[in-house]
This record gives sequence, C-alpha cells and structure tokens, in this order.
Amino acid sequence: MGAIHKQSSGVNSPSWSYPTVPLSDYSTAASAGITKQVLTGIAEGAADFIVRYFTIPPGGKSAFDQHRHQHGVVITHGTGRVLLGEQWHDLSAGDAVFIDTDEIHQLEATGAAPLGFICVIPRWAEGDSCAASVK
Repeated sequence: MGAIHKQSSGVNSPSWSYPTVPLSDYSTAASAGITKQVLTGIAEGAADFIVRYFTIPPGGKSAFDQHRHQHGVVITHGTGRVLLGEQWHDLSAGDAVFIDTDEIHQLEATGAAPLGFICVIPRWAEGDSCAASVK
C-alpha cells in the first residue's frame, strides 16, 4: 500500500518540513547541522529505491564521498555547488544532478539560505557499509 508524507512549507520557503517523517542528524566532521529525512523507504514498502530529503546549512558541506551506487539529486531550494570528480558545478532550485557509481562527490550550500535537495538511491544502498567518506 502506498504512503504520503505531506510537506508543511512551500517551495519558496528557506526549508521544507515533513512533520510525519523522523528527522536525522547527518552532520559531517566538516559541517554541523545537516539533516536527513527518508521520505520513501523500507518503512513505506519501497522495494527498489529510497527517496531522501537533505538540508545543508549555509556554508555547510556534505561528506566528501564515493559510493558503489548511483544517486539522483534534485535541488529543491537554496543555492550551492556540487563536486563531481574533480570539477565543481553551481546549483540552484530545480537543477537535477546524476552522480555515477564510484564518482567522488560533495555538495556545498553557498547562499544565505540552506541548500535543500531530494536524493534517490537504490534500496540496498541505504545504510550500506560501503558508503564511507573518501579520505
């Protein structure tokens, strides 16, 4: 059976909120205040994929990562940039990013508001021990 998690703020808000979804701290050694919510996952019965929502506070960065799974990312609000391999790319609301298998990547919030984004990964990758930060 399907599931719906209603958003409580609009797209133009500096951050979205899903009050029925647990909020997890996803802070890195470099940046505190990063949050994650699993919008569609194992609890909802998703067999093939996980849909997650992240916020990175202004000036914050996600982990410098490399994984054995692909990511699909859609920026929902804020401005930032993404490192893909060795090149940085500017991002803003509505931009879509594909991160390939084993590609080094990192997201950074560059504006005055948090960077918010939806991230889709394979179900098997959520909590996967191979999803470790690159040193």
